[in-house]
Amino acid sequence: MLAISLPALALGLACGILYSAGDYFRKAAPATCPSETILFYYIGGQLPVLATWVLWTGETSISLGYLGPGLIDAAFGLGANLLFIVSIRRSPLSLMIPLLALVPVAALLVGGLMLGEWPTPRQDLGVVMIAAGLFILFQPPGAQLGLKAAWRTLKAERGTAPMLGVILLWATTPSLDKLCLAYASPGMHGLLQVALIWTALLLGALARGLGTLRISGDAARPVGGAAVTGALAYLLQLFAYSIAMVALIEVIKRTVALLLSLVLGRAAFSEPLTGMKVAGIAIIAAGLVLVMLG
Repeated sequence: MLAISLPALALGLACGILYSAGDYFRKAAPATCPSETILFYYIGGQLPVLATWVLWTGETSISLGYLGPGLIDAAFGLGANLLFIVSIRRSPLSLMIPLLALVPVAALLVGGLMLGEWPTPRQDLGVVMIAAGLFILFQPPGAQLGLKAAWRTLKAERGTAPMLGVILLWATTPSLDKLCLAYASPGMHGLLQVALIWTALLLGALARGLGTLRISGDAARPVGGAAVTGALAYLLQLFAYSIAMVALIEVIKRTVALLLSLVLGRAAFSEPLTGMKVAGIAIIAAGLVLVMLG
């Protein structure tokens, strides 16, 4: 049986809460604030955290072979983060965040194709449970259970298409990360990825005019909140990774995000809270444990 220390558990829980807070702030930003501007400050808040971590740990090694996979990884990360913000601004948190359970599922397939790492029978069961949970989650209220009904609900959400893009991109990045780590230390890899994404956003702002980075009064609090919570979450995640299995921390973080998508969706954005949603998310969470720790 896998064991986890109390400090690691506390860090994992805090990390999940902070990332969920970042989801809330990014969704709460007014529609007049461009997604690129929100991401610029959200990623920018993480830069000093990672730079400090690299200096503290001394993880500065890197070689020329990093360039190719590193640039592709950063491009995928930029696209996924932008699409994520678009998705949660268009549709309910309680429907879009659970879709991210498909990221480790798709990552299993990508890992098999790119690295020859195929899923175990326990992970196969987890995939089935996640699919079943999503089927229940997307059932329309009061309707008879059916695949067509769930599919119609899924298609009707304007955030579904960009979130599917997020899933595809984030499913590829673990394999790319593994390739990158053959040429750079973990700390340097993390710093370079964040720096590359932030630089791309800065160049985009320069092309459009630096005025696009100006934040209106009603956007300052949610954008600032996203930057602060994103930086703190990343910092706690790094500490958590240093004292416990990465997969274990990821399970805790994602489970917290699933549960808080229900709570925040209801409390902050008046999203419906139904028994089907609760049941679907519970099954998805159980499937995630099998997929990520199987």
